[in-house]
Amino acid sequence: MDPSTQGWQPHPQYAPRPPVNGLSIASLVLGIVCCLPPLGLVLGLISLSQIKKKGERGKGMAVAGTVLSSLSTALLAVALATGGIGEAWDGFKEGMDKASRSRSTLDLRKGDCFNLPGSGAVERETTDVEVVDCASEHEAEVAGGFKVRGYETYPGESRLDSLADTRCQEVNDGYAMDPWAVPKGTEMYYYLPTKESWRLGDKIVTCAFVIDGGVVQGSVRRDAKSLDDHQLVYLKAESAIASTEYAVPEEDFADNAEGYRDWARQTSVALAEQAGVLRGHSWPGAAAGPAEERAKEYERARVHWDKAARAQDEDAFWTHSYDGQDTLERTTEISVRGPLGLEATPPADETDETDAPVDESGGPAEETGVPAEETGA
Repeated sequence: MDPSTQGWQPHPQYAPRPPVNGLSIASLVLGIVCCLPPLGLVLGLISLSQIKKKGERGKGMAVAGTVLSSLSTALLAVALATGGIGEAWDGFKEGMDKASRSRSTLDLRKGDCFNLPGSGAVERETTDVEVVDCASEHEAEVAGGFKVRGYETYPGESRLDSLADTRCQEVNDGYAMDPWAVPKGTEMYYYLPTKESWRLGDKIVTCAFVIDGGVVQGSVRRDAKSLDDHQLVYLKAESAIASTEYAVPEEDFADNAEGYRDWARQTSVALAEQAGVLRGHSWPGAAAGPAEERAKEYERARVHWDKAARAQDEDAFWTHSYDGQDTLERTTEISVRGPLGLEATPPADETDETDAPVDESGGPAEETGVPAEETGA
């Protein structure tokens, strides 16, 4: 019977397609990724032989893999002969090492030393920096930080900047208690939360030191955890005197004479207290004599500040206050520092640590700070 009369057509029967040779696939993959090129070449040649014998598919892949692997093998031979492979490996390791040292500014911790991201990036917003060993050359060092409190919404960059200016000064002073050990050109530096990071819960201001236009080796850290008892007592005494002397009123003397006299009285009290501290401490042998002489200088300086506190005119006030500052001798301070193992070379950019900076009105310029809630270990 003619099948066409039944309303249907017979389906043709096709022979099954031969399988793809697995080695041809492997050869192509190895050829493309340049991984173990000699192996890719060998697998390509074997797959071509198997394809011919078994009638399998994959000849195009095997040929491509063989060609690519041959080229990779030739390039590898040249690199080994010229040393290029070593340079490439060194570059790879250097890149991986640098990447491992990259850290988010949110993850910086007290004591971390780091490099700024690119030349002249001090004022640039950044998210990552390169953390390095403090013993190697670096541009900045983290002193600690504080959490901004009292603001539900982002307070704005200007407000955060104002907070950082005052509170980071306290954080940095507590981290580097010996100002003589801070390299010349070192400045206060900080990272503020951005509006975007604030939304994610970032309310930490990171305080640091930065070397103005240069690098430094070694840490500036001289805090309570890294100083011995003798060093700590001495540096706290000097800091207390300096802090009081710099707490000058903002107004001119003529507008706030009593405020200036009160400042002089506070300085006198601080000198008396710290003289007692130096005398009450048990100093190691070589430091005992110089520490006693420093205590005597405190007391002699106190006499001048007492006179300033009683002065009725501006000229007399400044005469007595400057005499009080001049009584504290640099040489005596050096003689105490040496036996205590502290830096005994005065800062290169200062002529006399006890001379307060002078403002346009002729009085010392103000330096203030408020206690900070520190973060980090």
